Amino acid sequence: MKRQAVWILAGIGALVLGSLALKGGALAQAGAQLPPELDTPYIRDLAQKARAEGGVINSYGMPNDWANYGGIYAEFQRLFGIRQQDIDMGSAVVLARMREEKASKNDVADLKPAFAMTLAEEGLTLPYKVTSWDALPEGQKGVGKDGSAWYAGYKGTLGWIVNTRLVKKVPRTWKELENPEYKGLIQYMDPRATGTGVATIMSAAYALSGDPYNYKAGVDFFARLHKLGVIGAVEAKVTTAKFERGEVGIFINYDYNLLAWKERFPFPTEVVIPQDGTLANGGGIVAARNAPHPNTARLFLEFIFSKYGQSLFAKAFVSPIRPDVELPKDIAAKYPPKSAYAKVKFVDYKREEAVSEALQKYYGETIR
Repeated sequence: MKRQAVWILAGIGALVLGSLALKGGALAQAGAQLPPELDTPYIRDLAQKARAEGGVINSYGMPNDWANYGGIYAEFQRLFGIRQQDIDMGSAVVLARMREEKASKNDVADLKPAFAMTLAEEGLTLPYKVTSWDALPEGQKGVGKDGSAWYAGYKGTLGWIVNTRLVKKVPRTWKELENPEYKGLIQYMDPRATGTGVATIMSAAYALSGDPYNYKAGVDFFARLHKLGVIGAVEAKVTTAKFERGEVGIFINYDYNLLAWKERFPFPTEVVIPQDGTLANGGGIVAARNAPHPNTARLFLEFIFSKYGQSLFAKAFVSPIRPDVELPKDIAAKYPPKSAYAKVKFVDYKREEAVSEALQKYYGETIR
């Protein structure tokens, strides 16, 4: 379970703790060798300014059990002596809270990219471009009102995991899911309740029509799957219970979940990235416009968008957003081959947001 924590420092106690954080930070930096990309005069100076802010970074929606943030922040603390304080919350809550607080209580946040873009458009994110800005793909970064910046920090790709004890002929394309042999074996996420479900419909639409925003093609395809009787479960929350019990044998989800589950399940499975096309989606990262620790926020952005920081996402099978980052060999070996991702298209965040409501309405009218 994700934990929520609110830390309050006041009066003399705050001064004492701040002093201790500064000392601890200095010791941490002195004993830690920075990766070459981060071992620059600019980063060292920024780190000194960050530690002078108290040795703390306040985050929203970055719990230890998501995207390896536990490991990422542990390394951030080891290198720079700055500890994380997170309040776990979903993307919609992050958006509402940063608006309400005028982006003055947290330093950084993780939320869906469309919401990250919205905050930037409203001038509520820090007007700061990381030194690796040019290495970030187009469409995965941007500038809004008064220079407010937004970023996508990582990505996942839609596919499925197959229990190869139950399913002898592993489907390689969306179209192959129409095989009557898969009766009652397919599980997917409900698009009326989850972003993954919306992406699932759009991915099928992309494979079948060439246009991911032609949501009717995706919904109509899933209506056929239901009519064929191959759908065994539609879930509003991520649960592998039916897959683990052998009640279903094909589970559609993002590759970072699929690969993590493959590691955990005690029976043989295969992760498939559909050959007829699918979508990749990102995870947004922003720094708050009026962050209580602005230099610390800048330092974290530099860290997480460095090659080294990006590689840490992969420990949770979350793919770095930077295309020039090589995954650690032991982790890369567990992914499907690069060729499997040949027909992957990145979702346009604004267009996804624009069609989601109509998609959900049509789904509800078509699939009952």
